[in-house]
Amino acid sequence: MVVLSDQNCILLERCDTVKLMPTQTLQREPLYRQIYQILESQILKSELRVGDTIPAEQALADSLQVHRSSVREALRLLEENGLVERKPGGKKLTVRSPDRNKIGSRISNTLILEEVTFNELYEAIRIIDSDIAGVAAEKISDSQLDKLAKNLRQTEANLGDSEALEELDFEFHTLIAEGCCNRVLQLSRLGISQLFFPAVHQLMTNLDVNQRLLEAHRQIYEGLRNHDPEHTRTWVLKHTDDFKRGYEVAGLDMQGAVGSLTSNVV
Repeated sequence: MVVLSDQNCILLERCDTVKLMPTQTLQREPLYRQIYQILESQILKSELRVGDTIPAEQALADSLQVHRSSVREALRLLEENGLVERKPGGKKLTVRSPDRNKIGSRISNTLILEEVTFNELYEAIRIIDSDIAGVAAEKISDSQLDKLAKNLRQTEANLGDSEALEELDFEFHTLIAEGCCNRVLQLSRLGISQLFFPAVHQLMTNLDVNQRLLEAHRQIYEGLRNHDPEHTRTWVLKHTDDFKRGYEVAGLDMQGAVGSLTSNVV
């Protein structure tokens, strides 16, 4: 049985004398947050594994000697943070891996609140995507290459549709990240890639870059297909730098905050 602590004062020891300081009271963590932290810790330590069912509210309340409403709020927070889920039509909560899209949104929101500039975003994506592409050139599978080839065909077929091209460009780079077969590298793009998407929208709205995008994608694909890290990295860097030049040619502000980009994209 786990009993939650309830400390109301601090003991201060000075000159071998213990004195009570009733005027200095600790700000206690809400019970539901303490319960959340207990369950979160069990999940992260794999005491509760992905797919395991979370005990019922009343069972948890009895075990922790707390009110059921506190347990309910803790479970709501776990669900909100993507650590548990309720199957459609079901009542029981099960442990799940966090949703990458939600994680990405939180990272991108943080970058927006930090007033990160497009130039900072460009520098980050340039480093991350070129390194990912180099690793992918060595590890990418035939099935992943097939997906990229399909993406290229769709890109060529949609050169006159900027909206479709934006989505295909996002998919193309996501497929490369999958091809590197390294989850740490894949997760490093979260949030950054979501913010880069509105920047691509701004560029395509102001300039005709569709053919240049297709050629860069073709070259990157060739490097991946030939398992040539140097060629692949070189063209990813060229592709990213080309977007920066286009951004400047279009008269867009490289030092502008990325939050101003997202407000213009639905």
